[in-house]
Amino acid sequence: MKLQVILIGAAVIAGVMAVTNPSKERYIEYATDQFSESGKTSICAGDNMPIAAQQSCKFVISQGKGVIKSMVTNSTKQQNFVLFSLYETDMPNKKVTTIAALGNFYMLK
Repeated sequence: MKLQVILIGAAVIAGVMAVTNPSKERYIEYATDQFSESGKTSICAGDNMPIAAQQSCKFVISQGKGVIKSMVTNSTKQQNFVLFSLYETDMPNKKVTTIAALGNFYMLK
């Protein structure tokens, strides 16, 4: 009886994970937003940069989202394990690995 409950519970959890495994399209949207935001904070921030220049920098990055999305689309490989997916994106300066499970994304540093 105990084993049946455990097996049924495991099957339910596996079913939920399979249904909520995010698609590659959702990952591309997520990664594009993440890379845009990290660009705004790392490239456009700095004590030496005037506020007007920071705002202009952020605007340029926002306008270039299409280019970032194209880079992410072309440089991402997905390994779909049904219950979760593993995404590897090769950006110009770094390789980013992301685990997608239960409708969420977890970037590994």
